[in-house]
Amino acid sequence: MLSQQMTKFVVSYGKLLDPDVTAQQYLILQILSGTGQRNSSELAEELDVTLPAITNLTNKLVRKGYLERRTSDADRRSVNLHLTDQGREVERRLVARYKELTQQMWSNFTEQELDLLLASYQKMIDSFQHIQSQDPDSDSK
Repeated sequence: MLSQQMTKFVVSYGKLLDPDVTAQQYLILQILSGTGQRNSSELAEELDVTLPAITNLTNKLVRKGYLERRTSDADRRSVNLHLTDQGREVERRLVARYKELTQQMWSNFTEQELDLLLASYQKMIDSFQHIQSQDPDSDSK
């Protein structure tokens, strides 16, 4: 039940930010805003998704005019993804909207509730990290 509620929260929150940009597309915009460029393999690794999934996500962002592909000057076989001016503006707008929404959302919590929430999230993260360190298929040991 908790997992369903978390999923509903994330999906609802994403729709409030921008119904035309999925959570993963938003993360791609954020990554590229901070780094300037990445190739598809780097994005797939950073988001822990498959290369075909990244290709699908970035193709949609290219069609929307938010990203462009550029061949590398160092290696013409390598293609990097860059934010366009339009993509940079969308990312800025989404960050501003995120800040606006979170300020409203967190203002409804008491300090004790926030402390409990943060402690609970930290406990979840610690549990995930422990499980991952025990997983023989995990490559992050």
